[in-house]
Amino acid sequence: MQLGLNSLVAPGAFRMALAGAVFLHHTTFFNVGMSSVLVFFVLSGYWVARMWTHDYVNTISPYYTYLISRIWRIIPVFALASIISWGLLLWREGRPNSIGSLTHQIFSNILIIGYNSLPFQANVPGWSLDIEIQFYVIAPLIIFLISRSIYALFLFVLISLFSKSFGGAASLAPFLYFFGIGISSALLEIAPTRQQAYVTLVVAAMMMFACLIIAIYNNMLVQHSSLHLVFSHRENLLLAVIMTPWALYTVRQPSSIFDRMLGDLSYIFYLLHWSILGVLKTGEGSFLFRLVNCSFALILITVLSYLIWRFYDHPINKLRGQWVKNRAKTNLL
Repeated sequence: MQLGLNSLVAPGAFRMALAGAVFLHHTTFFNVGMSSVLVFFVLSGYWVARMWTHDYVNTISPYYTYLISRIWRIIPVFALASIISWGLLLWREGRPNSIGSLTHQIFSNILIIGYNSLPFQANVPGWSLDIEIQFYVIAPLIIFLISRSIYALFLFVLISLFSKSFGGAASLAPFLYFFGIGISSALLEIAPTRQQAYVTLVVAAMMMFACLIIAIYNNMLVQHSSLHLVFSHRENLLLAVIMTPWALYTVRQPSSIFDRMLGDLSYIFYLLHWSILGVLKTGEGSFLFRLVNCSFALILITVLSYLIWRFYDHPINKLRGQWVKNRAKTNLL
């Protein structure tokens, strides 16, 4: 296990920090969750481009292998998280009066597609996985276009700016340029220097610290009924842009076995936390009660995430990795 500064800048540790920021978003008024998700999209674009160009193109039926592999990677944990979410929701009698089409609910709670357009979402953070899987479907095309010309990225920026004409928030369109930034970094080796990365990290930290001071001043953690939020949508967007160089710096740092485990855990933690927070009712009570309750929730979610990773996600992922390996063209020689 690596210790010290190198551990803090490793890709898995950073992804876990992003998942932690979403947890913070759902337990306080320090709402940095959207910016964290946007940075996740940048990272996804980078890693998908790397895997496509280094691994999947060298397999039998590359697109088929790629798509099955990506679905295999995210659906098992997503489906389990959906079962847990609905189980806990029904246990605490929190089922809404209307959930829309039962067929739509079952389909999207297992296969993800269409989850973002559900009239009721038992596990709200799951919306971003719908965006993710939409990206997976067309990622090789985006990779091809950007590999031919960096100017293709500007096309994706335009699509995002006029996303209302391309399906709105339920579609990939508003987030396309974040994926495109990650892809461009991977394909064209656009990488921030160490100095640039740390400068952007400091700027982001100063921005968050200033907003935290404002939050404390307004007594937001005590007066839960307050409607004031620390970050607006535009400020979340700005924070994501500021953090992007740091994100693209971490992906190029060494990653230990422990760090790769943290990267895997971040996905499980992200999908699991909403339901646990709901069943523990972390948004109710005094500040002290909420602090203790949220701390307990953090520990519980972390432990459950590890158990799911150890006995469910990790074994499944090993089988997926072996399947992809067996489809390598070199095995035919």
